[in-house]
Amino acid sequence: GRSKRGDGTAVEFRGNGKTLDETRLMGYQDGYGKYHSTQFRDAYENGHLYCADEIDAWSPEATVALQGALAGNWCAFPDKIVQRHSSFIFVAAGNTTGKGATIEYVGRMQQDAAFLDRFFMLEWPHDNALEDAIVTNKEWLAYVRQVRVNLSKSDIRNHLITMRASIDGEALLEAGMSWDKTVTCVLRKGLPAINWDKIR
Repeated sequence: GRSKRGDGTAVEFRGNGKTLDETRLMGYQDGYGKYHSTQFRDAYENGHLYCADEIDAWSPEATVALQGALAGNWCAFPDKIVQRHSSFIFVAAGNTTGKGATIEYVGRMQQDAAFLDRFFMLEWPHDNALEDAIVTNKEWLAYVRQVRVNLSKSDIRNHLITMRASIDGEALLEAGMSWDKTVTCVLRKGLPAINWDKIR
């Protein structure tokens, strides 16, 4: 994909989801000596934006491989040392601060402190304006938000009501699913009755 920089010039997008080893980032040389490149290498060398999505689920082996590349102006890839392009941008996105699993995000890994130290962290709160612009069924949206508020005031800590509930619920209602079944599918999601009664 393409987007625009602050000066109006185009920037190309590269990225990876969950990554378990460094070869997905650094590439590798096969038995014939041919180098196989990666999304990260392309972005680093040619000045694109690279997004490390779900970074808190990445293997620490993979993130440690990035440390030198992010701290300096060069990176040792399997075939050669590459200069960091002046327009290279690295963004990491995650559901936690990288310090390990939480009650909501149990599949997250603790990342090396030296890796985490290479970033400043932005908390990205829920965007009501975006949700308003996307969801046209305002009755459904109002109910989702009420349940979300009730959840935030409860002692329930392993249940989420995100924007997906608003979007997916609207789609199910438009497809003909009943209100009650939609609520069960996208809001309750298996929550025991004792907890659901606290937030419904």
